[in-house]
Amino acid sequence: MSTRKKKKTAPSESRTGWLHRAWAVSRGAVGRMLAVGGLLATAAGALAIVERTVEAEIASRARAKWVFEGVPARVSDLVTEDLTKRLEGLSARDWTDPRLCSEAAQVAGQSPWVSEVRRVRRVSDGTIRIELACLEPFAMVDAGNGYALVDRDGVRLPGLYAFHQTWKLIQGVAAVPPDAGRRWDGADLHAALSLLARLKREAFADQITAVLVHNFSGRNNPLTAHIELATDRAGGRIRWGSAPGSELIENSVEEKLALLRANHRLTGRADAGYPVIDIVTYPDRFVIPGTE
Repeated sequence: MSTRKKKKTAPSESRTGWLHRAWAVSRGAVGRMLAVGGLLATAAGALAIVERTVEAEIASRARAKWVFEGVPARVSDLVTEDLTKRLEGLSARDWTDPRLCSEAAQVAGQSPWVSEVRRVRRVSDGTIRIELACLEPFAMVDAGNGYALVDRDGVRLPGLYAFHQTWKLIQGVAAVPPDAGRRWDGADLHAALSLLARLKREAFADQITAVLVHNFSGRNNPLTAHIELATDRAGGRIRWGSAPGSELIENSVEEKLALLRANHRLTGRADAGYPVIDIVTYPDRFVIPGTE
């Protein structure tokens, strides 16, 4: 009697094995879901940041930004600072506001630096451009407690400053300084300004540092020069005489300038290299005080 061996069959999968594999599959799916969720959350966060950045940029562009044109380079910082402060109340306004340009023109025109607001225009880059004509400093005046700037016509400009050699100095003015934007009255100041305007065109102009009017019209001593010029030598003086146009028995402005030109041509110095010279009396020569 033959016996047939039964074919072995693979053992059936245990319950615990199935559970382990099911958990592995499940854990992989959950991990993938969490990863996708994390990416979505990250993307959403990044999008929110971008949106906030864009909104801030749009808001920033919407605010008025000022550009000033026609401001003299030497006083650009001073004028820009003054105008920026004055326009501060309008800076938060939307730059597309139809009233903004006219209101900015009114505010800018109140600055003592500004003689005329020529044009205010809105530009597509989000700026408001203000084209100005400005007063330019011509000289620095000793005001006692500091130094004030004035334009060619004697209009006081804003501020009090430490002395700076950039500007020609006027010392000895009798009248107290007015408020910024007002004309500084006084024959002594305006005589000094007139003289500086004449000297400015001369080849030796850089050698003249100040006009001294302490004795204007002989108010301290009628027997000495009413006006003196200080030079770039320590203690250097040129005794000028009376105010331009007020000469009596003395050289004219042109005769005095001719003497200084001749000195400069021959010696390279308006003062001919001397500490003090007098050009009041003789049209053909200067005098060295104490040697007459």
